[in-house]
Amino acid sequence: MNDSIPQFALYGEGRWLDNPDFVHIEDIAARSSSLGWHIKAHQHTQLTQILLLNSGSVQLQMDSEKRFLEGCWAILIPPGTVHSFRFAPNTDGRVLSIADSLLERDYLNTAFIQTPDCIQLNSEPEEFQHLWQLLTLLEHEFHQVKPLKNSLIEHLLKAILVYIERHHSGVRNSYQTPDDMVLQRLKLLVSQHLKEHWKLSDYALALNVSEKTLSRLVQKAYGKSVLQLTHEHLLREAKRNLIYTQKSVEEIAYDLGFKDPGYFSRFFKRAEQLTPAQYRRSLDA
Repeated sequence: MNDSIPQFALYGEGRWLDNPDFVHIEDIAARSSSLGWHIKAHQHTQLTQILLLNSGSVQLQMDSEKRFLEGCWAILIPPGTVHSFRFAPNTDGRVLSIADSLLERDYLNTAFIQTPDCIQLNSEPEEFQHLWQLLTLLEHEFHQVKPLKNSLIEHLLKAILVYIERHHSGVRNSYQTPDDMVLQRLKLLVSQHLKEHWKLSDYALALNVSEKTLSRLVQKAYGKSVLQLTHEHLLREAKRNLIYTQKSVEEIAYDLGFKDPGYFSRFFKRAEQLTPAQYRRSLDA
């Protein structure tokens, strides 16, 4: 473990690429085979990644969830998700990386882009082949120098995202009501102001809605209060740090905006029935 979670543009590359409208695609083996097929825990703050597994298998972890996948899968990794992979040798697949600056024009507020997911496609070989063909076409165009290259890549990308969205566990009607947009903006604000511990009144003011309206929307959509929603996000960040870093409990508490590490420990124990230190020890059990 490190003192902090490594953040990369692409794995092992600390700098952001020059092109702000950034799409990148590569074979899984291109980056993994020389590393013993093991990609250590890291995160991307400005990238959404889609891994399409064609054959082979992977032991993966996304935040605190561990999965073993074999065969044909699509893996969706939103920005900020801590993830690691241990592929079986000679696993065949592609990694598609998409910059936020490109997604935000059409897709970034879409619910499925914001939720990690593993989509099983072994039972739908025809759907998988169509998706694989789109990705192969995008990969071919990516390596070409031809007129209208960027335009074609964007169209192929949109088709790929539509295929992924069809099968995503959190997919909803594509039409978004004004209430849907408020909830999407709320999620973004929660991420941006998590460490400031905003109150209901702060979110309502930023969203230009009443506290009563915001509480009603959140309760109807998620079955919880705004405070519970923010506490879930704080808990996830706490777990990320406990799992992937060597920071002390006190450091994590202060990093997450808690003024009293003791209160942070009580907050964590109420949710998990374990103190932060006990939770960290349980990971090695």
